Amino acid sequence: MSSSPPHLHVQLRKRHASGRSYRFDLEAAFAAAPGVTVIVGHSGAGKTTILRCIAGLCDPEEGRIAVGDRVLFDASRGIKLEPARRGVAFVFQDLALFPHLSVQDNVMYGLRRLEAPERQRRMREILESFQIAHLRGRSPREISGGEQQRVALARSLVTEPSVLLLDEPLSSLDQRTKERIIEDLQRWNQTRRIPILYVTHDHGEVLAMGDRVIALERGRIVAEGLPPDVAPAHARTPLARPAGFENLFDATVVELREREDTMVCQLTGTPVLLGAPLAQVSAGAEVCLGIRAGEILVSSSPPAMLSECNVVRGRIRGLERMGPTVEARVGGGAEFRVRMSARAAESCGLDVSTEVWMMIGTHACHLVQPALLDTLRRLFVFICHGNTVRSPMAQAICNAEIARRFGVPLESLDRLGVKAVSAGLTARPGEPLAVEAQQALGKLGMPVLEHRSRNLTHGLAQRAEAIFCMTEEQRQELTALFPAAQPKVYRLHPEADLGDPHGKGLDGALECALQIQDLVRRRLDGLGVRGAGGGLELA
Repeated sequence: MSSSPPHLHVQLRKRHASGRSYRFDLEAAFAAAPGVTVIVGHSGAGKTTILRCIAGLCDPEEGRIAVGDRVLFDASRGIKLEPARRGVAFVFQDLALFPHLSVQDNVMYGLRRLEAPERQRRMREILESFQIAHLRGRSPREISGGEQQRVALARSLVTEPSVLLLDEPLSSLDQRTKERIIEDLQRWNQTRRIPILYVTHDHGEVLAMGDRVIALERGRIVAEGLPPDVAPAHARTPLARPAGFENLFDATVVELREREDTMVCQLTGTPVLLGAPLAQVSAGAEVCLGIRAGEILVSSSPPAMLSECNVVRGRIRGLERMGPTVEARVGGGAEFRVRMSARAAESCGLDVSTEVWMMIGTHACHLVQPALLDTLRRLFVFICHGNTVRSPMAQAICNAEIARRFGVPLESLDRLGVKAVSAGLTARPGEPLAVEAQQALGKLGMPVLEHRSRNLTHGLAQRAEAIFCMTEEQRQELTALFPAAQPKVYRLHPEADLGDPHGKGLDGALECALQIQDLVRRRLDGLGVRGAGGGLELA
């Protein structure tokens, strides 16, 4: 039986200074398993200092650093391996490539002690892994920033380190280049399985890269866990929904075309076939495809034959003007979201029911990792006593608002995993939504809600990211019943109770629903679920 890959164990204490007046003791203790551990925190929190201590570029006053049974540093035993002997690779933000060396000579620089055939073998394999073999004879100034970043990663990984440290290595790159490099790095580590520590300020990268997240504040670890458990609470900068895709489709790979470097995918439950870039999957594999609304072109007449382009015939179901742009919902087997300039929509004479042809480039179809979608699982729970009026209205309103901000149909929320549910504290299970509540939701344009009352359970309370009660009395009752849930239990209105409209007719229910709608929008903003150009940001 093969042994499991070694973990990185870090325990350190070091005097930390960031500026003349910003000084504190950096104290960190954690274990990093094979995979990617992302370290987040404000500038000066101590993130880079932790990496430098692991690499041996500076020493903590106290502590121990080890990879499996191999000790790199132990203050109490006087162990301090030199950086070159630690087997730790470090990629800095400024890359530090040698400008006078070619790509292949940069990559082989750390292999000087190996025999020439072995140096050549490792160099060829790593250049192919990061798709830069064709650049081997060029100098750093002759290649793009993304290509330079691939060279820096290849140079660090060709030495076969036991740990990889990355200090904001992708900060200067555009989103698409980041995605491709991240995919290559993840693919490389699927077979090597080493611990990777990744420092970043870009919390989109937290979702795309992180198996676990460590949040630092002023030299202390304040949170540690899965990305959705840590990033939303400790990193209030925007987190794009999976790489910003307004269109997410389940699909099955039906054909691999290796000569063309593409594969054909059939959207689940539809006859629609889309060509996408070839990935490391087999025919018959179930995948998820992401397509940005702005990368779909629309024509009111059949287009001429286009190379490397999918053409899907459809009909416009809806148009929404958003400033200088228009977003169209196009039915073409599946429903597509398409964004274009208002001027382009007018010049094409687009209107509801217009027949159109969508042109989707092969490279506009992105394979979205299932693990990435899993990190977006966020559950919001609304509580009242009977679960027939206030909490189900809040559930319906919240889900409609999330769908609007995502720009997706309501039925997509189950698959995307960001949604609201409701429960009661003293409900009679199985009771339907009160008639006046259903009528009030209809007045707000909400779809018919199929609802049967239920009470809050331990499992539901445990899975929830946030639980909102209608009154302070309910909040206190809930925390008494479920003490472990107390940190995530709130009153929906932070300053007042929300009165029960039951028995007050349609006017009372509608007034309550409008108040809930305003409060839900504020709460979603506070939780970092914000609309941005028709998409969703998760902070």
